[in-house]
Amino acid sequence: MMSDPQSGNIQTTPLSDVLEQLRQQKATGTLTVQSNAAEKCVYLKAGQIVFASSTAAQDRLGEILVRNGKITRENLDHALGIMKKNAGFKKLGAIMVENGLVSPKDLFAGLKIQVKEIIFSLFLMSEGEYAFVDRLPSDIIQLHIDFQELIAELIQRMKQES
Repeated sequence: MMSDPQSGNIQTTPLSDVLEQLRQQKATGTLTVQSNAAEKCVYLKAGQIVFASSTAAQDRLGEILVRNGKITRENLDHALGIMKKNAGFKKLGAIMVENGLVSPKDLFAGLKIQVKEIIFSLFLMSEGEYAFVDRLPSDIIQLHIDFQELIAELIQRMKQES
């Protein structure tokens, strides 16, 4: 086990070790993983994962809602058009709920799927740098993601994909 989860390389320190140590330390902050392809962040509060974000196109909320059949591609394009007109002052989820394109319940379910997808993709990364800072952005939606349940789900998915 490592002694300092603040920064490092995922080739030398697996992300599972980093996340487990942050969980044990009941850390609050942002774990950022940077690779050539994208920057992905996992947000923790008192050691629990509360949210995740990514710059990768496939990890965007709208794409996940389309893939999971919660909205159509046309609905997403419509919502993105509204977002563009508002110069991005409103989050996509809020625009979709306000315009009746998705229910609050489906949006919440989509956010949970998004977080799990981002975390799953992190475990598939073979290279990248990570850094942890003890700050949380004020604009994240804090979800409760059960850590043990998440790990069990990840193991199941990895078995299915191999």
